[in-house]
Amino acid sequence: MHVRPMKAFLATLAVLIGVPWSAAAANPGDPLDFVKARYNELQEVVKKFPEKAPMQKGIRDVMETFVDYPELSRRTLVDQWDKLKKKDQAEFVAEFKKMIQRSYVKRFDPGTVFTIDYAGDKRTDAEGAVTVPSTIRSGRSEAKVEYVLRTLAGKWLAFDVVIDDVSMVRNYRKQFHDIMVKEGFPGLMARLRKKNAAAQE
Repeated sequence: MHVRPMKAFLATLAVLIGVPWSAAAANPGDPLDFVKARYNELQEVVKKFPEKAPMQKGIRDVMETFVDYPELSRRTLVDQWDKLKKKDQAEFVAEFKKMIQRSYVKRFDPGTVFTIDYAGDKRTDAEGAVTVPSTIRSGRSEAKVEYVLRTLAGKWLAFDVVIDDVSMVRNYRKQFHDIMVKEGFPGLMARLRKKNAAAQE
C-alpha cells in the first residue's frame, strides 16, 4: 500500500464527512455527534455499492449539501471576492464546487476500510466557528484532521478542513492567487471550466 494514495484518500474522506443535518432540523446538535454521524453515512455509501460508478454517484449526492460552498469560495478568494460582480461570484462557486466534487469522488473505491478516532477538545473561535479534531486511519496511513464548522439556518456546515496542519482554504487560496496574478479572474475561470469539462468527456 502506497502512503501517498492513502493520504489522498484520507484527505478525500476528511472533506466528505461535512454533510449537514436535514433541512428540517431546527437545532444543529453537538458538532462532534454531527461528525460521527457523517462518517457513518459515508461508510454506508461505500459498503452499499460494489461498483464504482453508482458508488461515486451516491457520494456525489451526499456531497451536494456537505459544504458551505459560498463561504468556502469567499474565504478562498479573500480580498478578490468583494471585487467580483455577483454573477462572477455565482459562476465561481458553481465551478469550484464541481472541481471539489470531481477531485474527491474519483479517489474512492468500493469496500474501502477506514477507522476514526476522536481526540482533543472542540474549540470555538471568536466568530462562533467550531473546530472538531479527529484522526482517520486506513491501512498503515493516518491523517490528523480538524473540521471547521459553522451553523447556518439551524444546520452545521463545513467551510474548511485542516489535514495534518494544511488548511483546504489556504491551499486553494495560494493556488488560485498565483493563477489570478498571471491571468486574472477570467484566466482562473477558464482553467476551472476546462478541467471540469475534460473530466466529463
